[in-house]
Amino acid sequence: MEQDNMSVSYIVQNDYEEKNVLLEGCKGNVYNLTKYIKENWSNSEILDKLDLSKIELEYNINSIWSIFYTDRFLTKYKYDDAVKFIKLHILFYQNIIKIEKLDYYVNENIALFSSYIFYLIGNYENVKYLGMSCPRNFVDTKFYFTNDEHSTNYLLNKYLSENVFSDIEKDNANILIKSIRETTTRPAYMNFSGKKPKFKLSFFKDLAKYCASYITNHYKDFYNYETYKENKSIIQLLSNYIKYNFQKRYFQEAISNDIFFLFPLHFQPEATTLVNAQNYEKQLYAIDLIAKKLPIGTILYVKEHYAFLGHRESDFYKKLLKYPNVRLIDPWTDSKDLIKKSIGVITLTGTAGWEAMFYNKPVFLLGNMFYESFSYINKIKNIDDLSTKLKNIDISSYHSKEYEEELVSYVSSYLKSLKDGNYILGDFANVLKEENIVNITNNLIVEINRELNIVK
Repeated sequence: MEQDNMSVSYIVQNDYEEKNVLLEGCKGNVYNLTKYIKENWSNSEILDKLDLSKIELEYNINSIWSIFYTDRFLTKYKYDDAVKFIKLHILFYQNIIKIEKLDYYVNENIALFSSYIFYLIGNYENVKYLGMSCPRNFVDTKFYFTNDEHSTNYLLNKYLSENVFSDIEKDNANILIKSIRETTTRPAYMNFSGKKPKFKLSFFKDLAKYCASYITNHYKDFYNYETYKENKSIIQLLSNYIKYNFQKRYFQEAISNDIFFLFPLHFQPEATTLVNAQNYEKQLYAIDLIAKKLPIGTILYVKEHYAFLGHRESDFYKKLLKYPNVRLIDPWTDSKDLIKKSIGVITLTGTAGWEAMFYNKPVFLLGNMFYESFSYINKIKNIDDLSTKLKNIDISSYHSKEYEEELVSYVSSYLKSLKDGNYILGDFANVLKEENIVNITNNLIVEINRELNIVK
């Protein structure tokens, strides 16, 4: 991007990242978040001057705590440390914006407090946010641009409103629709996370490593966010293995004559709920509300997410099993088969809602998701409306000619919005290949210039 005569500055998490940016020969200023936090952790002169209540008013933030709690790792902080952490992030980003006179803030989709607070500060200071998000079905070959905290695919919505597609674009949409309907595929991340927990001899090594780090307080470094967030993660797989073998007794089989709605559980903690479905981030609470809204004669099938099984506490399942109209389904039951047999899918933000669209099933969306702009999605803004929506849904409209036409247009818009490049998953050797780097960079440059021309 510097070679394209763009002025670029770099925000890095730690010394390791800073070193690599400099080794690449980047000319722009490098800002090290961990170094800044460490140097100013006890700097009362700047910390005492910053009034967070005034920050909320100035940046139009309802509650900074709501942003803080979107980060899965920060709940470990005590109050005083959390306040310091928040203040130093704000001061860090204010300083960068003041020095650099930024037009754009480029990052992945918002998933952590650090990126979220910069996004909000940037909005106030007229710094446009350009995020990159992983698309469904093309996670290791494509990405799409987003410009808000909910990973909205704004180009999809732009192309949908224009509703102008070539025959080739429509043909590609029909190919994808047919492919999803006829084949069983797993998301790319399931290649390493969607496996039954197994015992490994390396667990002993991990346990010893954790004990050593606990004794030396190595994982209590408040300054280094990347280190601090990994506390206990080195024994997570061992913990998952033990808990899964105890918890699998709670899972049940689907019953052939059940009339049911499907609610797929989200892996937690993750941005899918913490950022995009904050009101229902406690999924047991969400299930409690849904169970009380179901039409009589129907069941709620709750299917566990089989990524990193054992990550949830056993008490969660025990409480869930107490609901007479809720059934906890074995995580190894085929999700697509459940979607096809269901009346519809109730979801916070999940991929199951996206897949249900292709199977002509009603989707009731409680959170925020890129596919919510599809006209047949039932966005539930008020949970009290769910009961009426469930009872009055017109199933026949989901099998109409109009539905199919809408679906083709929507998928055409979706495919048109995708850009070449893999920035997060898959074969990491391929991620760092020159061709992939050039694809991502060129797409960024084109989109920034397109947006700047729109503004002008």
